[in-house]
Amino acid sequence: MGRGRQKAKQTRAARKLKYLTTDTDYSQLQEELSSSKKAGSAEAEEKAGGEEKDLDDYASWAAKSAAKAGELKENVNASLRAAMAKMAPSPEKEKL
Repeated sequence: MGRGRQKAKQTRAARKLKYLTTDTDYSQLQEELSSSKKAGSAEAEEKAGGEEKDLDDYASWAAKSAAKAGELKENVNASLRAAMAKMAPSPEKEKL
């Protein structure tokens, strides 16, 4: 669809929304908004408790990961030392 047709459709939809007359039930809207605020505060409290749990889970995961990283670093260093020892010329071979 070309840009002209697309723009025409958008303009038509905007006019329809602008000039559409509907009877809004403000009391119904107020009830919906007030009930959602009450439900929202309860959900916020539950979410805050969940965030603390998530942080605790993350902290334990981070500690485990750090410990594993330390072990891996030690293993790599030991492997490197062993490889370097194998590559180093022995004093006996130098005498020959």
